[in-house]
Formats: sequence, structure tokens, C-alpha cells
Amino acid sequence: MSGLSSFINHFEIVKQIPIFSNLNWFDLQKITRKIVITNYRKGDVICKEGTPPDFFYCLISGRVQVYSINENEKKENVDFIHRGMYFGIVSLLTGKNHSLNFEAINDSVIIKILKEDFEEILKTIPKLGVEFSQTLSKRIRHKVKGTKSILESSIIAVYSPVKGSGSSTYAINLALSLATETKKKVLFIDIHNSVQKNFNEKSTLRWKTEPIHLNEVIGEHQKISDHIIKNQLSIDLLNVSFDSSDSALKEEISPFVSTLVGDYHYVVVDLPNEMDDVVLEAITQADIVHLITFDREKDLELIRHVVDRLETTLKENFQEEKICVIIRAFHAKIYLSFEEIDRFIDYHVHTMLPMIPSSKLKREETEVVSFLRCHYRSEYTKTITRLARQIGGTRVGLVLGGGAALGVAHIGVIRVLEEENIPIDIVVGSSMGALIGSMWTTGKNANELEIMANEFKKRSTMLSLFDPVIPISGLIGGRAIKRWLRKYLGNRTFYSTRIPFKIVAYDLIRREEIVLNGGPLVDAVSQSIAIPGVIEPIKNKEKLIIDGGVLNPLPTNVLSRCGIKKIIAVNVLQSPEDVCAGFEITQKELQKKLKLKFLQSPLKFLSFRFGRLLRKIFTPNISDIIVRTLQASEYVISQQSAKQADVTIHPDLVGINWFELYKVKELIKRGEEATRQALPEIRKLLEE
Repeated sequence: MSGLSSFINHFEIVKQIPIFSNLNWFDLQKITRKIVITNYRKGDVICKEGTPPDFFYCLISGRVQVYSINENEKKENVDFIHRGMYFGIVSLLTGKNHSLNFEAINDSVIIKILKEDFEEILKTIPKLGVEFSQTLSKRIRHKVKGTKSILESSIIAVYSPVKGSGSSTYAINLALSLATETKKKVLFIDIHNSVQKNFNEKSTLRWKTEPIHLNEVIGEHQKISDHIIKNQLSIDLLNVSFDSSDSALKEEISPFVSTLVGDYHYVVVDLPNEMDDVVLEAITQADIVHLITFDREKDLELIRHVVDRLETTLKENFQEEKICVIIRAFHAKIYLSFEEIDRFIDYHVHTMLPMIPSSKLKREETEVVSFLRCHYRSEYTKTITRLARQIGGTRVGLVLGGGAALGVAHIGVIRVLEEENIPIDIVVGSSMGALIGSMWTTGKNANELEIMANEFKKRSTMLSLFDPVIPISGLIGGRAIKRWLRKYLGNRTFYSTRIPFKIVAYDLIRREEIVLNGGPLVDAVSQSIAIPGVIEPIKNKEKLIIDGGVLNPLPTNVLSRCGIKKIIAVNVLQSPEDVCAGFEITQKELQKKLKLKFLQSPLKFLSFRFGRLLRKIFTPNISDIIVRTLQASEYVISQQSAKQADVTIHPDLVGINWFELYKVKELIKRGEEATRQALPEIRKLLEE
């Protein structure tokens, strides 16, 4: 009797597979007698590239990643297989070895039919052979055209071991933001314990409809689909309950979640606070996990226990970059620094969720659910938007290049980006770009940056930065510059930035680029602006660190390595043509001043000639020669780097020298003009 029951179950499974769904009863039972149902764990390789054809495979539940390995041992030609899709057919029909690897990225259930049995099936069911041949032709056409027919999906699990942490508010707002930022299909699933879920007045997520029970829909794709709520929001919704005392559900959570991924690009799963086998299994099956906790020590200990349990469960499949710890402040101020939190939990903190002022929070009502939604201009929403763009691969990166005083033009660029509400998700700066970027990412707006820059119009400010150094390794030692930086940056670290920020410097001893993204900002900026011949190099252990612009004046490569696909680069360095044009302007101004007679304006006459005499004594000087030489080569490097950017803003800075910090107004104006000209390009990039 058990054999008959097993046959009936297998028959029902085969009948639901799209390629077999139109066959009659006799053909279906022929196939059913030949199938073997096999379970694969997450990370298992089902078949390897180069191995001979052995089985016909069809995915019943879970997900499979398809890829080849290049000469650098990296995955390429990545694709995805979802429920009801089959694979291995190309090798079976052609007799050639598998050309790709097939790996389970969730716990997966797969039907296998032995090669010899599959060939027999094709002989006895000819129309099935025709169907497979047509499908094979379609796949070849898609491959030739470079299009993908398989939907790539991601499961994002949101979990907090702490009640009242706002994880449900975070989860649904993340799902909504994903839909907005990616323009793709998103499903939000609220999975909760049927015994403990209580929608009281304080619940952040309140359902107005009854949930479906997990037991009722296991293995029933159509039944699950029928319970999905559509057209209420920009995302689809699913309300699911489970009985935590039912130990058998642990094995069913993976098929349940993975059943839906073929229909959606993103599935956001909001999990209950209680960690049981079902919740743990759901977390381990996710592609990305966001762990939400408060900054209190007892809550940090709880999150550390969760990370430990995931490491034990996932073993070699544990990937730190996929398990993200997100801190929410319990009070308006975080009393532990991010570095202290890092050390306390011995794990990297991904980001911080800002406090939500009550004035920025409102309850959004629909016919089926109500939830808390934050104002779109709040810092909380901006943080979630950046996280959504990170998941969706739509982040916008800004590169602020080096150029000494010419870098003041970055303020004009930033002003236009602020006025036009251009979203920036990550910033990387080199030299002066590092200085401006550090101020902006820690909260200074363009107007405040301009006020700071105007300090250098005063000679007293310039002189206050002058601190001679012996032995002479630069005109100034940089200690006074550090004091000036500390006035604005204080003890802030890279964790203090409201936008992720990286700084580029250069190790003179090893002749290699250094990317700084941790520790005090003052130290990092000081290293990146140590212009050779002007500012003393900074000794740090076995490193001798100088201006990052020497090797990488426009560090677009740093953003590319971070996976940023939309890059805006600001190159303030002057081209040879710009330099020549500037020289001609200077010469014309010189000739004009030379024509001035003593009797016309005695004071201007004497002032000009005295200044000219001083310039002859001190020009050319070693610092000027070094910087001009460096900027000539840096421009060539920056032109190559600009090729990695989608939009390059290159302000017209003709007639301004590298040391003319006092030309603040003109530099900012030219930065604004160049950015406004680039706005159509930038908007087009954002829409892609």
C-alpha cells in the first residue's frame, strides 16, 4: 500500500511539471515509473562542468545556480533555475559533456531520470522529443542574442531577536523601497507564529485578513499564489502563520519560500522574534540576511548568539558579506561607537538605522494591512533606500578626484546634486576630493562647505597652516592642517558618515594604492592630502603615505570593485589644452598690467612690480615644479580612470592654479556650471 501511495504522490508531482503537463495519463505514468526524487542541501553541486551526461534533471522545489568557471577560478555566465524548470537536456540530446556547473543555492528537491530511461521515454513519447528540441532551439537563440530567459531572484530574510526593534517596519519599508528603486516585482511575506502573534494597538504591522497556515499550502504552488494579495501596494503581500510546535515544518520552509522566487525578483521575508527551527531554516535559505538589533549590550549579545548559530549551521556556506548586522539606536544618541560595537560582538556592523522622529512617521492603511511608513525625506528612509539599491544593484557612486585647490570645485558639484535631489549611495575621494568628501558625508551641506572654504581667502588662515618641518620633506609638516580638520571632523570615524565613504592614499615604500575605510577620518584625510613636496609624508608603521592622487587621482576602480554599476566621476584636473589656455590668459593680464603708467595709479604700479620681483625670486620653486609635474601625469591617469565612469563631470578651470585656494567663489561656480550641463546624462543614468 505504501508503494501505491508513493507512486500516486510521484504521479501528482510529474503532472505539475510544465513540460509534462499536457501529456495523457498513460504517458505520465510511464514517466512516473522512471523518476528518482533526490534531495540536495544548499551548496551541493548537482553536476559538474566536464562530466558526461547521466540524468535528465527537473527542479521540484528550491533554486539552482548555473555557471562556468573561468581561468581565474571565478564564476561567469551565471544563470538561475527555478521550480518546474529542467536542465541537463543539452548534454542528453547532443551526447556531449556538461558545459556548466549546477549548484543548489537553497535546499532543493530534484527529479532525476537515468539517461537510458530518458532516451526510451523519448522513443515512446515522440511529441515530447519535439517539445524538448523546440526548447533547445529557443535556448540557443537566447544564448546567441545574449538574453536570459530565467528570472534571477533573491530572498531577503529580516530577523531580530529583540522585540520592539522595529524589524517588521524595516522589512516592509525595505520591500517597498526595493520595488521603487529596481522597478521589479517584489513579494513581502510576513511569517509569524500562530500562537504568539497578537495584533494589538502597538503592533507595527496589523493584518485585516486571516493568514494562511503553512501546513495548508506546502507543495501547493497554485494555492499559495491564490492567497497572495495584489494591487494594494506597489508590492505583493502574503500573510502566513505556522505552529512552532510542529517539528515537521522545518523541512517544509525551504520549499515554501523557494516556490515563490520564480515569480518574483525579490522576496522579503519578515520573521518572528522567537528563534526556533523554522525561523533558523528560513534564515539559512535566504540569499541575504538583515539582523536588526538595538545598541544596548544585552541586545548585542543576542545578535552575537544568532551569528554564532548561523556560522555553526551554514559552516562553509557562511558568507559574512551576506549576513548584515544593522544597529538601531535605542536612544536618540548612540552611546557606544561603532568600533566599540564591532569589538563587542566581534563582527562587522553593516550600517545604522537613524531614529525616526514621530513627526516623520505615519500609519499607512490599506484594505488588508496597516503599517508604519516613514517620510520619504527622512534619514531613516534614505538609509533604507541605499540598502535597497545595494540589494538591487542600482547604487549610485560618486568619485571626487584630486587636484589641490582645484578640488574646491567639488563644492559646486555637490550643491547641484543636492538641489536636484540626485541620490548618492557611496562616495570615494582622493586628495582634495577626500577632504571635501569627508565633510559632506559627515553631514555638511554645500552652503556649509562654502563657508569653510572661504576661510582660505584670508591670509591669516593660510599662514596658520604653515608649520615648517626638519628634515625638509615638505614645506609644511601637516600638524596644523590636522588641527584644522579636527575642528570640523572632531573624533568622527568612517562609521560616523551618513553615506558610506572611502579614501584613497598611496604607500611610497611599496608603491601601492591604499583604500582607507576604517578608523578616524582626520587621520585618513591627512594621509590622502599629503602632497609630495608640499606636505610632509605620513609615517604609519612600515608605510610612508602620501597624496592618493599620485597613483589614483580619479579612483573609479574602487567603486567598480564594490560592485557599483552607476558611477559619477568628478575630474578637476586640467588638460594640457587647459594649461596652455590658462598660460595665455596669464600672459594677457601681465601685458595689460605692464602698460599701466606710474602716474595713472602709483600704488598699483609699485604693488605690481614689487610682487613681480618677489615672484621672480621664488618662482619656479621646488613645490610648484613637483605639483605641476605630478598633475601632468595625473591627468593622463584620470582620463583612463574616467572610462570606468558612466558620467564624468569635468569643470572648466582654465586660468586657475593648483595653489589658488582663495578663488573659492569662482571654483564653486565652475563646478556648478559643469554639473548642470551633465544633468541630462545623470538623469538618464538614474533611469536605467
